[in-house]
Amino acid sequence: MNKPIQFKAGMIISALLAVLGIVCWILQLTRGLQLTHMNDYMTWGLYIIGFMLFTGITAGSLIFTSSAYLFPSMAEYKPYTRITSYIGAICGVIAAGLFIVVDIGNPERAWYIITKAHIASPMFWDTVILAAYVIIGILFTRQLILVQEGKKDEQDLRIISIVAFVAGLLVMATSFVFAMQVARPLWNNPVEPVSFLAAALVAAFSLLIILFAILSKTGHIQISSDKLNKLGQLAGLFLLFELFVVLGEVAIGLYAGQGEEAVIIRWLVAGKGAPFFWVEIIAIVAGLILLLKKSSKTSVMVAGASVSILAIFMIKYNLLQAQLLNPLLTYGGPVGYNPAELGVYIPSLIEVGVSIGIVALGWLLVLIGLNVLDLGSGQKQNAAAQGGGTAKVTV
Repeated sequence: MNKPIQFKAGMIISALLAVLGIVCWILQLTRGLQLTHMNDYMTWGLYIIGFMLFTGITAGSLIFTSSAYLFPSMAEYKPYTRITSYIGAICGVIAAGLFIVVDIGNPERAWYIITKAHIASPMFWDTVILAAYVIIGILFTRQLILVQEGKKDEQDLRIISIVAFVAGLLVMATSFVFAMQVARPLWNNPVEPVSFLAAALVAAFSLLIILFAILSKTGHIQISSDKLNKLGQLAGLFLLFELFVVLGEVAIGLYAGQGEEAVIIRWLVAGKGAPFFWVEIIAIVAGLILLLKKSSKTSVMVAGASVSILAIFMIKYNLLQAQLLNPLLTYGGPVGYNPAELGVYIPSLIEVGVSIGIVALGWLLVLIGLNVLDLGSGQKQNAAAQGGGTAKVTV
C-alpha cells in the first residue's frame, strides 16, 4: 500500500468512526443519558475524563511548541512545531469541547456557559482557557506558517511563544473544578493543580511521540530516534511525578486509618476499585520503564507512550469513581441509590461509541491539516538545514 492510499484510508476510517460517534450521540439525545452508566452518584464519567485528557493534550502541545522557541535545549524540535501548534489550536480543543457538549445531555444547555456565566465558577475559567487556546493556537500556527514561507522572521515569534507557554501552564485551572470542592476529600488537595499540569504534559508528549512516529513512517516528516527518546524522557519525568502523587495520596489515606479519605483509599486500593487502581500502577511503572530507557526502536517508544497515556487515563478514571462512588452524604431513595450497592463505574457501549467518534474526529482534523495546510511536508528541509543533514529514524 503506497503512502497516498494509506493517507486516504486513514481519513476514510476516521470519518466512519466519527459517523459512528454521531449515531451513538443521536441515540443518547433521543433516549437520554440513561443510556450511559452514569447515575445520581456517578455524575461524571468517560466524557469528563476525555475532556481532561484533551484539554491537557492541548495545553501540553502549546507548551511543547513554545518551548522550541524559548529554550535552546528544545530548539531542535522547531521543524515539528507547525503540526503541534495546529493540534493545540484545533484538534485538542474541539475534542475537549465536544466531550463537554455530549456530557451535558441537551446541547442547547451549552449556551448557559455563556448566558449564565459566573466569574467565580471554575467551569467559567475552563471555558475561558479553552477559548484562549483556540485563539492563541490559530495565531501561533499562522505565524509558524509565515516563518516557514519566509514571510516572517523567527525572532518575531518570541512574544507569541511566551503567551502560549503561559497559557499552557494555566491548564492547572482545570483542576479547580475538583480541588475547590471541600466536601470531596480526595479532590480537595492543593497538589491537584500541579498534578493536572504534569498529567497534561505526559499525555501531550506521549501523543506527540506516537504522532511523530506515524508521520515519519508515512513520509510527512523525518525525525531521529534521539529526538523521540528525549521527548520520551521528558514525559517519563512528569509521569514519575504523577507516581509520587498517587503513592503519597495512598500512603496518607492508609496511615490515617479512619476518616473520609481513608474510606475512599481503602475502597480504591483493596476494595471494589482495586482492579482499576492496580491497572493504573502497572501502567505507570511500565510507562516509566519504556520511556526512560533509551531505545533506537520506534516501536518501543510508541509502546511506552501508549502505556503512559493509558496510565493518565486510569489516574483520571480513578480520581472520578473513587470519590463519586464514596460520597460523604448519601441520597434518599431506593436501595439502588445506595453507594454500597453501586459497585464500580464501567462506561456503557454508547459512551464508548461517542468517545471513539470524538477521538476519530480529532484525528481526521489532524489528517486534514497535514493535507490542506501542508503542516508536515517541507519540514524535512528544515530538519536538514538545522541538523546539517537529513535526519533518520529507526522504524
